[in-house]
Amino acid sequence: MDTDTIALDEKTLEAERRSYHSFFDVHVVRTEDGYILIEEGDYGELPMHLIDDIVYTATGKMDDEY
Repeated sequence: MDTDTIALDEKTLEAERRSYHSFFDVHVVRTEDGYILIEEGDYGELPMHLIDDIVYTATGKMDDEY
């Protein structure tokens, strides 16, 4: 496994963990420097340049209905 694959795996797991505490989808986005997490609720509508670089999405799992 190369370091890029390990970094992606780590961010994917982090996105999944974070999604349990969010109403919004959490995206793993590839950048020139590696991978970052972006939660849709933080930014509203995502710009197209970010959407094009999404490599993984964890669906927000919080639900406000009882």
